[in-house]
Amino acid sequence: MKLTQGKIKELLNESGCEHNHLKGGEKKHKSCTQQAQPGAAQGGCSFDGAMIALVPITDAAHLVHGPIACAGNSWGSRGSLSSGPMLYKMGFTTDLSENDVIFGGEKKLYQAILDIYHRYNPAAIFVYSTCVTALIGEDMDAVCQAAQKKIGTPVIPVNSPGFIGSKNLGNRAAGETLLEYVVGTGEPESLQQHLL
Repeated sequence: MKLTQGKIKELLNESGCEHNHLKGGEKKHKSCTQQAQPGAAQGGCSFDGAMIALVPITDAAHLVHGPIACAGNSWGSRGSLSSGPMLYKMGFTTDLSENDVIFGGEKKLYQAILDIYHRYNPAAIFVYSTCVTALIGEDMDAVCQAAQKKIGTPVIPVNSPGFIGSKNLGNRAAGETLLEYVVGTGEPESLQQHLL
């Protein structure tokens, strides 16, 4: 899912918010209009919001395409309840360096996806963009699509770099990602099989 300016505005429409439903401009609650300051503090950005929403998918690998600090700042505070898969407890990152910023990190991303697949065989791999990868113009969607074609496992791009907005926007972008790439792609197992 490409996040265009129009899509971001659509996601920021808070029609159900009891504080802001009919308010406009300066009357809106300050915390709902405040822009994140990437790199200023732990969390608070849309990248972090997307991670909060999706890491509870416990049988998937979650790969952060960016500097290791992005993964480190948000990983330790996430939790999920699972009596089965524990893959979500592992943090994966492409750990981009200055050279990757200059020459591009798409090959590194592709290789990281293949490595995760071969080592852990996850049900899916979520790949998160960061401010750095969005600013240098990484085509994460194309890399994810090529990797998915090669390994036959869903590789889902989560385009929610921190600078586009708040955690709330990241939660919404993650939901849109699920609607676009996951919901409706398969049928769940019958409950009858589990009851017998």
